[in-house]
Amino acid sequence: MSTSTNNEPKDPVMGYPAPPAAAAAPPPPATAYPYPAPPPHAMPYYYAHPNQHYPAYPNPNPNPNSVPGAYSYPSRNALFLRRLVMISIAFLLAMGAATFIIWLVLRPRLPVFSVSSASVSSFNIPTSTSVSLDLSLTFTVQNPNRKLGVTYSDVSTDISYRGETLADSNLSPFYQPKQNSTQISAHLVVVGQYVSDDVTKGIQSERGKDNGGVHFQVRFFSWAVFNSGGWRTRRHVLRVYCDDVVIGISNSNSTSANSGKLLGAPKQCSVSV
Repeated sequence: MSTSTNNEPKDPVMGYPAPPAAAAAPPPPATAYPYPAPPPHAMPYYYAHPNQHYPAYPNPNPNPNSVPGAYSYPSRNALFLRRLVMISIAFLLAMGAATFIIWLVLRPRLPVFSVSSASVSSFNIPTSTSVSLDLSLTFTVQNPNRKLGVTYSDVSTDISYRGETLADSNLSPFYQPKQNSTQISAHLVVVGQYVSDDVTKGIQSERGKDNGGVHFQVRFFSWAVFNSGGWRTRRHVLRVYCDDVVIGISNSNSTSANSGKLLGAPKQCSVSV
């Protein structure tokens, strides 16, 4: 018969629960956290470098100009310039509309010019390259406007042959009322005016014909202002061209009843501004 010692473990008795296990001892202080602390280089970039491009905390009111795709508000100078342009455009449109309405009401029309008479006191060709002329012209000017008068200033006229000016003259300014017909006289005198030999040959050829008619060109220039009461237009350059003004100049060796006069009916002129 064997004997047992007190140091040997005893088997649990059937039918009884197992005795509770001994309480686990708390871990040592060195093992309070199961994971080691992260190394310094593992910290986020914006915590490690708070003054770099990415701040630690986002700005709730960022600058729109620094955010890609954000709406950029115009500056005060840009707003002022934009408003100034809009006001200028509106002003120009208003002025254009007012001018168009005035034009519809007044209906300005250009005056009508014609050379009604001519008188040659003397005409001489001293040399093959010079001409002497004493000529008087009369213009008939008609103003067809019913509501507008015309003021003429800086008036001048000249006579030419084949594009070369023979003589010119300045005339007095004048005013023409509405629906008025006015006659303007011009006196052109020149002595020994230099011209090309083509001019002298052409004049000699034409004056030697049966009627002795020489074809001249007459021009009339002026500043013109149309006005009605307190309303007036800006100054316009009025250009009047009278082509083929035939004046009878007989040859010195013959006489003619048409010598020194305008041949045919009054010559109508073209007018432009």
